[in-house]
Amino acid sequence: MNGFTNGRSPGPFVEAVSCCTKRHLPPTSAVAWLRFIFCATLVVCHGCSRPADAPPKNGPASLPAAKPRPNQPVWVFETGNAVSGSPAVGPDGTVYIGSMDRMLYALDGQTGKLKWEFDAGGKAAGMDAGVHSSPAVGADGMVYVGAHSGKVFALDGQTGSKKWEAAIGSVVKSSPALGADGTVYVGSRGRKLHALDGKTGQPKWAFETGGIIVASPAVGADGTVYVGAYDNKLYAIDGATGDKLWKFTAGHWILSTPAIGADGTVYFGSIDKKVYALDGKTGDKRWEFETGDFVECSPTIGPGGVVYIGSHDGKVYALDGRTGAKQREYDLKRWVISSPAISAVGKLYAGCHDWKLHAFDIKTGQHEWEFEAGHFVYSSPTIAANGMLYVGSHDCNVYAFATGSAPAKSPWPMRGGNARHTGRAADQ
Repeated sequence: MNGFTNGRSPGPFVEAVSCCTKRHLPPTSAVAWLRFIFCATLVVCHGCSRPADAPPKNGPASLPAAKPRPNQPVWVFETGNAVSGSPAVGPDGTVYIGSMDRMLYALDGQTGKLKWEFDAGGKAAGMDAGVHSSPAVGADGMVYVGAHSGKVFALDGQTGSKKWEAAIGSVVKSSPALGADGTVYVGSRGRKLHALDGKTGQPKWAFETGGIIVASPAVGADGTVYVGAYDNKLYAIDGATGDKLWKFTAGHWILSTPAIGADGTVYFGSIDKKVYALDGKTGDKRWEFETGDFVECSPTIGPGGVVYIGSHDGKVYALDGRTGAKQREYDLKRWVISSPAISAVGKLYAGCHDWKLHAFDIKTGQHEWEFEAGHFVYSSPTIAANGMLYVGSHDCNVYAFATGSAPAKSPWPMRGGNARHTGRAADQ
């Protein structure tokens, strides 16, 4: 078996397998297994660390009167284990983020101060522990998240009190997407996409695929739900009934969460190294673009319909959304699992396997700055309306930066489509 990697929402333990079985060595070889053990140990046992020049943990920096450097965190919050999911931002600016310490945290977006925390249950440590799922926030402030405990939770965004929980029966690494009627869609390792009533958590339907689902679903403007699986297929499912509308077969597993263009085109990547664009109505392939390595990154869409997506070849590609033609590439040197976020002033932000958050000018390709965390940055950055950028790291920390710019006015400028991570095209 080749290229065992996790999906989106990311899972560092499976990423450890990716780290170790990757390329040219058969995974059954002794050397490959030694690499696996080394990398898994690196991920699981690295402990929590912080850059030496970072602000005090769990609080704002003591910044000088002058404007801080762009790559200087405004605050840092330390959790109890690696943070691989993407922060979501509520209507009041609260930041919600899960950790492999099995907690979901609610943080003040301006100061990083803890508002509340919620224990999602399950194992306290190990390969099946924690919250890898990125939260989704409803218009009413309700927070939805999945966990390795095999449950999906609905929490009051203000207090953290549990409104309901739904036992899926299998590990949930997939992040929820929210339908226009409040339905919660989420995938599971049990090979199913689940539709839950957003008010009660009661199941509406479950659609079974041929492989586990770690990617997150995306909901089209017409209510169609799109999700990829380990059976190499991307499915289009009727959001109301759970009926299959069509399926498309790629050349390998699909761990990439789809992004939906203004015209309904569905974009995603695959472990077959390719990026695909499909007609959202029919599933017909519009184009494909081949990168130099696995694509488990989820695409985003910037102004003009340009698609941005990273690859394990160390690059983020800017592709014409209509033709797939490469417009530009941004070289980060190491694996890019983090989904790029695009700002209104034309900046691209992406995390990388090199432990850094990178910032580029999307028009010139100039590398403007980088910030080095204490471990991998697989978390996808989120840009809030006030220009604050939030991102997690395997060093156990959540970082906040003041970018001074809102998200790009485009169909899907960041992972989950927007800062609330609703995963719904109509919310853009």
